[in-house]
Amino acid sequence: MDRAVILFASDPALFSALRFSLTLEGFDVRGNTERPTSPMCLIIDQDFRGDGLAWLASLRADGNASPAMLLVTHPDRAVRASAAVLGARLIEKPLTGDELTDALTDILTHRPAA
Repeated sequence: MDRAVILFASDPALFSALRFSLTLEGFDVRGNTERPTSPMCLIIDQDFRGDGLAWLASLRADGNASPAMLLVTHPDRAVRASAAVLGARLIEKPLTGDELTDALTDILTHRPAA
């Protein structure tokens, strides 16, 4: 199983902490502030570039169908609905336990081969 993911977080402390913990769990974490070109799993913080959900919507509009996870704090119904339309799995912050790594493993294990 390919365990490469791309992490999008504007906050350097959040980016570093997530990169560190996911690397310890065996994921190949890549950081990218440009538009992704390869079909890796995307982990997007809600505050990325001011609005991570809107940024994901722009990726989808450009044809990017990569699996995506959106890290959010207190998502309301509108955020939940928008994420569902975009095919993004919501992971609530603060991150506790193994929810993020379990979700990544699930996505990466069940993703159809390219």
